[in-house]
Amino acid sequence: MRCGVCRSTFQAEVEPKSPEIPEDFLKSATETSHFANEPQTAPTPKQRRPRFRMMAAGIAGFTGLIAVVGGVAQDFDRLKAQTGQWIAGFLPGLVTPRLAFQNIKTRFEGEGADRALIIEGIILSDASTPHNLPSLSFEIRSSVGDGSVGQSIFQWMIPPPAPTIDRGTPVPFRARLASPPREGKDIVIRLAGA
Repeated sequence: MRCGVCRSTFQAEVEPKSPEIPEDFLKSATETSHFANEPQTAPTPKQRRPRFRMMAAGIAGFTGLIAVVGGVAQDFDRLKAQTGQWIAGFLPGLVTPRLAFQNIKTRFEGEGADRALIIEGIILSDASTPHNLPSLSFEIRSSVGDGSVGQSIFQWMIPPPAPTIDRGTPVPFRARLASPPREGKDIVIRLAGA
């Protein structure tokens, strides 16, 4: 042959022919192997393990998750109250427990310069754990209504009637204001810091 670019001649090599393997070669090789004396058994199909263990682990994990969520939900009120007390320790007045005023009564005692305004009632809590009771704030306004309807005339505070309050245990309170302003029309009672 001659190269088209450099015009040199060379002889192409012919690929050597591979030897043919006789058909019975594999059969004779397996019969003469060292496994030939062992009895040959049909290969068993791979046994599939039941997925019972995986299912049992999944069910156990799901049950544990439900138990944790149930436990958290049961203690949620307690956790909320404790968190509120912790925050109230650092930032007083930010978290107010769920308290309600009931049976509030007002009356006057005495006449003339000895006249005094008496405010009485009870405080109830619906929180699941005991918590500290804040001071009570009173405000006398010039007209009935909360907000911009009436103008604030006089404000005062009293210390907490009890150090702590429990659920379902009413805590009575009594406030006394000597010489109340005569133009007062409304009284607003609040928890201090609320």
